[in-house]
Formats: sequence, C-alpha cells, structure tokens
Amino acid sequence: MLIATLVLLTKTTTTTKCVSPCVQASSGICVNIVIDINNCGKLNNVCRSNFTSWSAGLCSNLTSIKLINGTCIWSASVNGFIDDQSFTVAVPFNITLYNTTTKSVSVTTNGVICLSSCSTAFTETALPASAFSGATALPFWNDLYISANTSQGIYYDTQGIAPNRTLIFEYYSSHYQQPTDYCNFQIILHENVPGVVQFICYEATDGGVSATIVVQGSSSGPFIQYSFDQANSVAQNMVLTFDTNTGTYSSASIG
Repeated sequence: MLIATLVLLTKTTTTTKCVSPCVQASSGICVNIVIDINNCGKLNNVCRSNFTSWSAGLCSNLTSIKLINGTCIWSASVNGFIDDQSFTVAVPFNITLYNTTTKSVSVTTNGVICLSSCSTAFTETALPASAFSGATALPFWNDLYISANTSQGIYYDTQGIAPNRTLIFEYYSSHYQQPTDYCNFQIILHENVPGVVQFICYEATDGGVSATIVVQGSSSGPFIQYSFDQANSVAQNMVLTFDTNTGTYSSASIG
C-alpha cells in the first residue's frame, strides 16, 4: 500500500514556492493551471462564459474541483490514475470525531477519511464496518478510482483563523474504470466544533446507489448511518452534518 505524508503549509503572498501544477501569479499566490477556469493551462487564460470548468486541458461543462487553491494530494492531470491507495496528511490543528483527537489524518482513494489506522477496502458494507478500527468518516465509501487524462483528484485546504479554522478535503473521482460515472464531494471538519463533520455532495451520477455514507467510532460502533447502497439517497448540493457527540445527523442543501 502506498503511503504518502503531506504537511499543510501556510500560504504567503510574498515568498510562496509553487509546486507543479501550480504557478505563481503576479499577486504572489499559487494557482493551479490544470483546474482553475480563470487560469486554463497558463496564467490569465480564461474559458469562455459558456463553459463551467477546465478539465484535462479543455474548457468544458464537466464538474470541477472547488478548492482551486488547495493542496493537491493526487491529481490525475499530473500523476495519472490511482486506485485503492492511502495517504497520510498532517494538519495544523486538532480535529475530533467520537473520542479520537488527532493532527494526522489518513485519506483513501475510496472515499474514506480515518483519524487513526485506516484501510483501502473498496467493497462498501453496512455499519459497523470491521475494516475500520478507529474513528472514521465515510462520506462516499465506494470502489472509487481517479482516471488518467481528466481533472479528477483529491485536494485539501484550511480556511479561517485560529481558533475558528476549518479543514476541507475534496474528492473528484469516478467509479472503478468508469470515468463518466463520477462524484464530487467535500468533507469539512471544524477546529472549534469538535466531534462534528460535514459532507457536501456536489454531484454523484449514480445517486448513491452503490455507496455507504456514515461515520463510525470503531469497528464495533458506535456509528451514524445515513445510507447504504440506497438509490437516490444523494441529491446534488446535499449537505449532511454528523454530530458524534449526540449520535445524530441533519440534512440540508446549498444553492
């Protein structure tokens, strides 16, 4: 299993060192020229207004990464395809789910984020799932795959100022070997609201029929399950808020 450790860096407008595919704009910030519709392939190259995204070197109307200034964990445009892998991300503040508090998070390509040991298991089940021994957020657990020659990828970012920062992970992935059957979602954790996690699903072409959406404390529970392989359970721009302190969830929508 491939493990990569990433360290979250504070952005600066004066001495930023940009890492490909990001390049430095005149303002000093780094912009990602493979996903930023206002910097398509090069700085200040803007897609026409009838397009909504910049994907695989083309202006298009496909879904797109929202964290255009985020840190790249994996980018199909740069790194190619990837399947059933896990990455470790070090974050600058404590995050909490259930009774687990940590500054180190494991992120898998199968739509799972773990606050302790993790698994790249790709066959979703109902909860509790024995594959995940500790506190785990499963915003879209499925056999996901990042397809080459697309703008798919996994990104993360922090926003805000201490002690009110948020940690955001974003996936744009497809089902295994099905690049046109895709999903785009975010996972949001709050520095000042321990035990609470939000899932935002911008788009899921299968409507959640082959995904498990849940949080759990350990392989034997407790857990809060929203859905398991349920048709039409995921709507566009759906927001789910899970509170592991009370064992409840609520749903809303954006846009």
